[in-house]
Amino acid sequence: MEATDGAGTAPYILQPLAVGLDLEGGKRSVAPTAEPKARRQSLSQRLGFQSTGSDRPAGDADDTASQASDSHAEADDAAPRAGSPLQQQSASPAGSGRPRAVRIECAEISGSDVYVGTNNGQVMHYTVETAEIESGRAPDHLRVQTVDLKLGGKRVEHMIAFPALGRLVVLCGSTVVFYSLPDLRPVGGSMPTIKGVSCIGYDERVQRATATSAVLCVARMREVGVYRMGAELRLEQQVEIAHSVASICMYGNHVCLADSETYKILDLARLRQARGGGQLALLPTQQPRTDGETGRVVRPPRPRTLVVGPDEFMFLTSSGDDATLGVIVTALGEALRGTLQFATYPRAVVYDEPHVVALSAGGQIDVFDTRVATLVQTLPGAADAQRARRLCLAAGTSIATRVSRPEAIDVAGAPDAEAAFSPQALHRHAAGSLGTTPWTEAVGPAVGWRRELLGASEPPGGRPRAALSRWAGARIVVQAHDSLAVLAPPPQLVRVDALIRSQRVEEAMLAVEAALGGGAPGAEARYCLQMAGMVCLKNMLLDDALDYFRRGQLDPRALLHLFPDHARYLGALLLPFARIAMAAGLRQLFYEIGDAGLLAEQAAAQHAGDSREQALSLADALRANTLEMLERYLEHCREQMQLPELPYPPDAIPVIDTALARLYAANARHDKLCALIRAPNSIVGDLACAYYMEAQHYYYCSLVHKAQGDIAAALGIWRRILQGEWADSRFGGLPEYLLCLEALESQETLLGEFHWLTGFDVGAALQVLARLSDATVAALDADAAVAAIQQGGDQPLRLLIERLIGAGHARASFHMTHLLKLYVRQLRDLYALDTSEARSRRNALETSYQCAQADDLGLSFRAFLRAVRNRDEGTWLRAQVHELLAATPPSFDPAEVLLCVESEAREVLAVERAMLLVRLGRALEAVDLLVECREYAEAERLLLAPDAPQSLARLAGSGSQPDPALLGELGTNAPNVGLLLRKYLALSDSDDDTSARLVSSMLSRYPSYIAVDVLDAIPAHWPCSVAAPFIRQQLQLVAHREHVSRMERSLNEARADGRRIECADLVREHGRVELDLAQTCAKCRKLLGSSAFVYDPQSRLVKHVSCT
Repeated sequence: MEATDGAGTAPYILQPLAVGLDLEGGKRSVAPTAEPKARRQSLSQRLGFQSTGSDRPAGDADDTASQASDSHAEADDAAPRAGSPLQQQSASPAGSGRPRAVRIECAEISGSDVYVGTNNGQVMHYTVETAEIESGRAPDHLRVQTVDLKLGGKRVEHMIAFPALGRLVVLCGSTVVFYSLPDLRPVGGSMPTIKGVSCIGYDERVQRATATSAVLCVARMREVGVYRMGAELRLEQQVEIAHSVASICMYGNHVCLADSETYKILDLARLRQARGGGQLALLPTQQPRTDGETGRVVRPPRPRTLVVGPDEFMFLTSSGDDATLGVIVTALGEALRGTLQFATYPRAVVYDEPHVVALSAGGQIDVFDTRVATLVQTLPGAADAQRARRLCLAAGTSIATRVSRPEAIDVAGAPDAEAAFSPQALHRHAAGSLGTTPWTEAVGPAVGWRRELLGASEPPGGRPRAALSRWAGARIVVQAHDSLAVLAPPPQLVRVDALIRSQRVEEAMLAVEAALGGGAPGAEARYCLQMAGMVCLKNMLLDDALDYFRRGQLDPRALLHLFPDHARYLGALLLPFARIAMAAGLRQLFYEIGDAGLLAEQAAAQHAGDSREQALSLADALRANTLEMLERYLEHCREQMQLPELPYPPDAIPVIDTALARLYAANARHDKLCALIRAPNSIVGDLACAYYMEAQHYYYCSLVHKAQGDIAAALGIWRRILQGEWADSRFGGLPEYLLCLEALESQETLLGEFHWLTGFDVGAALQVLARLSDATVAALDADAAVAAIQQGGDQPLRLLIERLIGAGHARASFHMTHLLKLYVRQLRDLYALDTSEARSRRNALETSYQCAQADDLGLSFRAFLRAVRNRDEGTWLRAQVHELLAATPPSFDPAEVLLCVESEAREVLAVERAMLLVRLGRALEAVDLLVECREYAEAERLLLAPDAPQSLARLAGSGSQPDPALLGELGTNAPNVGLLLRKYLALSDSDDDTSARLVSSMLSRYPSYIAVDVLDAIPAHWPCSVAAPFIRQQLQLVAHREHVSRMERSLNEARADGRRIECADLVREHGRVELDLAQTCAKCRKLLGSSAFVYDPQSRLVKHVSCT
């Protein structure tokens, strides 16, 4: 098998955690200047598991979570290597005091807290930022504090942290001490120090990160103590052991240990019950041997034991050669699983389910899968300065991958930033190949770009998330002199990303679906979906790409950069590709594709073979398909941007709408484009209109102008289309143009369109005229409008003048005369022409009037016309003329209108002529005309009742009353009655019956104004009933006159007799009064003569009657 796998599929990733830790802050141990004293052997040496001096093996290792380290470092770690960057101080000249280099002996990690035990008896606390896999560097760290254990400067051999319990168990110089976390304060009293300890372990059933209590297994010289650690430390059980213990681990009630003779398994439950069989011996441990060449005794390496599963343990055994076996047994000592084979005896070995990780003397790390007992990964050793020295299991931390983290490229310092942002600089293809040089690699170093990381750097809650997270838990710590690294399984996101990059998209998507569990995709899942979409697009699987883009919420602005024509069309509106925040892997795929059009051409060339014609046809089809895919995705994005939570940046909205405006036009999506433009949108009008004009989509350009409020520009385009300067079949023509004008409120715009339409379409101009306000119409140049409209005939001109008059135009009188003349000409066309239609219309009106008049001789044509006004166009128009002619004061020239009537429709418009004659003061002519046209009631009211409310005589006045001068000519008198009676008698020649009825009516109503001799004029053949009422009234009048005459004579005689009697009485009383011709008036002194006089008896004075 391969020794190493790809980063995405390998079981583990080696990630630097803290490099170059500052260990000098602690206490430094210095040897005396005198002759060095012989160093006392460590416990491991006294137990026979390690030799001193040249007999020591080349390396040593830390224990795992269930075993302790040697009491001293290996020979190669005794002093720093020359040239090592981790070297603390060079060796001093011989004979002088040599400072001991401070280095890491053990470590413990809990989240972002790192605790380091050094070789000089100190524990240092660091805080470390989250490590990122792809960063290629260790995260920043900061030392929080340093604690001196005060145990004689001995090295710290082993530490076990219980974060939830807040305790740190430290083994230093055969002494176990307890500290609180995270402040590293000694815990005294309830947790006393334990001395004489060779190794420690804990019950690995619990998770240290969350456990609130723990069970410790402490090996002393020849006993094993089981302690329960909670709020206090309590000894629960002690087991006597025949030999000293060198390695120990625990799971539940079983303890696996290695002493100086054998590997054993202790059953604590049996031992507590004092039953036999509580100790199970397995295999002997390696014993010292004599080197045949040197004759020296070679001590064996320290034995190793570790937990590899529930009640399962592994220990190392060697036959003496280089091969070493890892034997896995159950708590009953049964080997049910395969045996692991190591090339050399490991310096350290740990278990991280389901893998066993071993560190060789050369720093190489081997990973074995215990399920199949196979080597699955090898991590080669680093240089001496960074060579791994130990492995251990920690409480746990988290590492993250930045593979899905969006980033933008800052090119603000570039000499030509605009060129760097341009699409041309972003997409550079090798001839005939999809391969591209990534822009960030080619240009980035030259312009000094930097990446700004986005998003949180810590997992939520400080804990890595489950499935498809960019976080992974790390428990295995790799130690060097002054550096730490962690071995962690790759995050699920990295594994999925590796599958996608290797074109295994379906397999990757199954993993994504399993991780999502039907929920909405998070940032990591969206990244995977976007990557999958780009891989599918690269392979021209457009439907799959579209689906993944939708689910992954790919930034539509980035996708538009794959279409250079659209990118150039959008110009500065489209954010430069370098500034779009995007994961580096995804950005690389964009660079590899570069141009979707070129991608389509290359795909077509691959499928078409040698046929150039077929390749061109297929390339066109593929390009159309890619544009359709882009269109559908932008539509989806536009729908998503309507949601309360925007999935894309707000500045993407105008980009989407403006891009769709071009795509719809290019793909002939007329209905969609119209709907887009008419709905609320964020289309950048300048860009869209520039493209539409270039592509000769004039109608779409006008729609954009109209939607954005520039109605004048839209109407200007429509005018040019209507005039034939431009052609666009999508335009709805004059109806759409007028429909737009109906919705306008701007009088200025409407007036301008009216003037243009007068020369293009008179009917349309009149429709616009109706939308103009009275104020606008009143200010209109009427003469110019009339001159333009009259080319369309009388009807349009009539409508124009009606509108001018209705708006109160300054020249209303002139226009009213013109309007009446237009009405007259139209009435001529309706009634007076020698056509069957005109004759039929005229006969129908006359017949209706005659029938109504037969029932009521007092009915006038004007009253009849008001009743039938809405019967047809002719009756309405004639009633309108009557209203205008009867309006007071008149706003027209009667003489000019009468001249028009007499010249155009003299016979038909007789009543109208009569009205005009009255207006001109020619009432008697009007009477003759009315009688002639059989308007008898109208003629009688005009002649005999000029002050009647309905009399035409009122038309001659200035107001509601008739002209006084006309009243002197008209009125009920004998001449007028006689005149009218004679006219009625003259009708007997044409209509004898009507004449008889009219004469009979006159004789009965005006007998006092008619002489008896009129009876001589009555035709003899008329019946007596015609004149009988008149004769009866005349006879009654003659008899009445004779009687009155007699009475008057009798009254006069009586009055004369009374005067004579009165005169006689006066004479008797006053005497006789005698006057002569010379008698004068007493007042005026004039002669009385024959004038009447008055005599005053008392004063005897005589005066004229007029002087009294």
